[in-house]
Amino acid sequence: MTNVSASDLNYHRYSSSKYDRDIVAAIPFHRELHEHILATIKAHFSPLIDYNILDLGVGTGLTTKLIQDYLPRSHFDVIDFSANMLELAQQRLGTIGIDYILGDYANLDLPKKYNLISSVIGLHHQDAAGKRALFAKAYHLLKPGGLFILGDLMTSSNLHLSALNTAHHYHHLVEHATDEQTLTDWAHHHLFLNQLDTVEDQQQWLIDVGFKVELAFSHWNTVLLVCRKQ
Repeated sequence: MTNVSASDLNYHRYSSSKYDRDIVAAIPFHRELHEHILATIKAHFSPLIDYNILDLGVGTGLTTKLIQDYLPRSHFDVIDFSANMLELAQQRLGTIGIDYILGDYANLDLPKKYNLISSVIGLHHQDAAGKRALFAKAYHLLKPGGLFILGDLMTSSNLHLSALNTAHHYHHLVEHATDEQTLTDWAHHHLFLNQLDTVEDQQQWLIDVGFKVELAFSHWNTVLLVCRKQ
């Protein structure tokens, strides 16, 4: 289940420019993660084809815009539990070929099937049971051969490596926060609101529901798993 609300994450008081600046600064290797996401999209999808695409936790639409620009003929369903985030996403993504859904994606039952589902820097607000349930839901919602792109903060089963990665993460926050309030917000998120499960556990949970899983990027706590429905 989702362990936070939109207000817990202060989404109601963000402008698009501040949120975009803060999340890129707060998440180590955010740009590199998205470079790998785009490379994955280009390797598996053609811009000449109309796909159905679902984004779980669209935020201000940073990731979706990347995909939208490469796959302009596709239709997007984007979900977020923050009305403010959806409004900011709409300003970036427009209204053509895209539907906005306000709600907690952990509780939504969607009738469509998709070629691509993305979840980027959001699933760490689900507990272990919630992640497993969402992996099963993503598998069910995908068409055969479809991809689930999971880019998120994850820890390691190696406790020493986990501790080191967490230390690097906090150091990154201190070095890149734009002001003291931003540092307070994001450090509080990571210490008290984030629920990081291990890369190894999440790979196995994805395999358990039927995915073929590739570890496409991993540096500190920032990880990209590319999951294909068989």
